[in-house]
Amino acid sequence: MTPNMNLWSVKHIGLAAWTYLNQPLFDVEKPIVWEMKHFWYLYKIQLLENCFQKQISSQTHYTQ
Repeated sequence: MTPNMNLWSVKHIGLAAWTYLNQPLFDVEKPIVWEMKHFWYLYKIQLLENCFQKQISSQTHYTQ
């Protein structure tokens, strides 16, 4: 593990790998993505869309 790779990124990559391996095989609405690079691209877009949909006020956000 590289020094600049923190625990959050390791957890995030593990969750993405788990999502990749558990894709539904015969779903018409969401076809399976075999290429890992393309899946990673779509996964990041889906993650950003989910973050934008959350209703969180800026007052609850804190920085470290």
